[in-house]
Amino acid sequence: MNNFAVILSGCGSGDGSDVWETVLLSYFLNKKGINPLYFAPDWEQKEVVDHLTKTAAPDGRNVLKESARIAGEEIKDIRLLSGKDVDALILPGGAGVVSNLSDLVGGSKKDYLKPKPELQRIIREIYRRKKPIGACGVATLMVASALRDILETPLTLTIGKDPELIRQVESMGVLNVLSRGADVVIDSEHRLVTTPANLLKLKITDLALSLENLVSGILELTSSKSPK
Repeated sequence: MNNFAVILSGCGSGDGSDVWETVLLSYFLNKKGINPLYFAPDWEQKEVVDHLTKTAAPDGRNVLKESARIAGEEIKDIRLLSGKDVDALILPGGAGVVSNLSDLVGGSKKDYLKPKPELQRIIREIYRRKKPIGACGVATLMVASALRDILETPLTLTIGKDPELIRQVESMGVLNVLSRGADVVIDSEHRLVTTPANLLKLKITDLALSLENLVSGILELTSSKSPK
């Protein structure tokens, strides 16, 4: 059975991983005979959001403990994740990807989001081992940022239809493909599969199809020979 690493950023689309995306990913991975291995960073969230009122909440939360609300007690610290132990990497979306797994760097108009060191380490390690990476929604931005200075040719991906997100990925030299519904984009050269997923506020049936397509795309890459 293949082992796919799934990196979470908390629990809830407002300040962590999107729950629907994560649950549907887990369902389709298991359905296709893949063992999902869950990881998250063991540090405090930058912010906590009340998902009912969409406002900041005063209490503090730990990203690893919050992620365990979805993944259960088998989730591990991201520092224990090695590219040699898994066959692919998947990053569900959700605002926690930005608030808990990245930092804003640069200056003035050159500001960009850079994955925190542990996330950047594993994205690059998986990429260099020529193993597939799947990303949903804003997690796609993290992949583009992590690889921006080591690529010889541009990534091709989709981050949906939001003009600001498109501007950000294109500023990294990425080729963004406008997508709708359950579409996924497969970049065979860089072994990357992306989908906007819940960025498009899909009905759960369409969201399920987008996540099933993502998993199928990754499996297609794992079964094919990597480019030389």
